[in-house]
Amino acid sequence: MATETKIDRRILKTKDAINKAFLELFAEKGLEQITINDISERANVNRGTIYLHYADKYDLLDKCIDDHLNKMFISCAPLDFNRDRIDLISELKPVFSYFEENFLFFSSMLSNNRTSVFRGRMLQIVASNLKEKIDKQDIDQEMDKELMIHFIASAFVGAVEWWIQNKMPHSPQIMAEQVWRLFEQNDIYFRK
Repeated sequence: MATETKIDRRILKTKDAINKAFLELFAEKGLEQITINDISERANVNRGTIYLHYADKYDLLDKCIDDHLNKMFISCAPLDFNRDRIDLISELKPVFSYFEENFLFFSSMLSNNRTSVFRGRMLQIVASNLKEKIDKQDIDQEMDKELMIHFIASAFVGAVEWWIQNKMPHSPQIMAEQVWRLFEQNDIYFRK
């Protein structure tokens, strides 16, 4: 029988405080200007506590990015492109809800000098997930699958980036509907 390691709530609370402090500082100033002292003061923890969990601020940034991008896809329903339009919109909505709930993180990542690094990682994860879904469905298209995957992933990431940088002018529901309509109007959805 496998035993599951439980993480102490104090550790989770501390890591949350560190991440929140880091993201607030990241939104205020560039990564290069942030120090571990800045993070520790803002999070109300000592420097040693930060180094207990992260090697440095770059490690903290990388783990923050990985954590949010992984949670984004874990929390989302798997897309089934053979279903009808209403089902697909309801499957896209959790993606936009996750962005809305984690606005501080995504707005910080998309409005800073490290935008291209974050955007590239997000694009890679979206493309990887799309490829997995397309491969499972054995979609017969006349288009090159890699080109189609990267086109769809870039369109999706671009729409998300616009939405976040404009302070989310639409609800997650509206975004899901609008993105799906754009895909539909441009015949960017999958049919067997």
